[in-house]
Amino acid sequence: PCSAGKASCHRTPSAKELPLIFHNSKINLNITLRSIKSGIPLRCMDIMGAGGFLLTNFQADLLDYFIPDEDFVYYEDESDMIKKVDYYLEHDEKRRQIAENGHRKAAENHSYEKCLTDIFSVVFN
Repeated sequence: PCSAGKASCHRTPSAKELPLIFHNSKINLNITLRSIKSGIPLRCMDIMGAGGFLLTNFQADLLDYFIPDEDFVYYEDESDMIKKVDYYLEHDEKRRQIAENGHRKAAENHSYEKCLTDIFSVVFN
């Protein structure tokens, strides 16, 4: 059985556990399928919404809402990803600040309440 705090669990975490995992992981890696050309992966929003540090492959739509190297970090290829993982594992304060910025921006601008308010204003005005 899985114990809290063990990274070697061999089961899929529950939806309730994922925010804790994202928040407490030093680096959360998002790798979007190559077939997905547009949009922001839900995993990216989940990670930033939980206050986790996001390292993701480049997705242009993220740039419409978040600032690279301020709210999240993207990599361009495998070599760049490894270099950035090494860098951010060595720079705790920088990593924490980026995670905090992404979390703040996600909470302020991308909550369900904010999204529904925006939708209702378009539909009913």
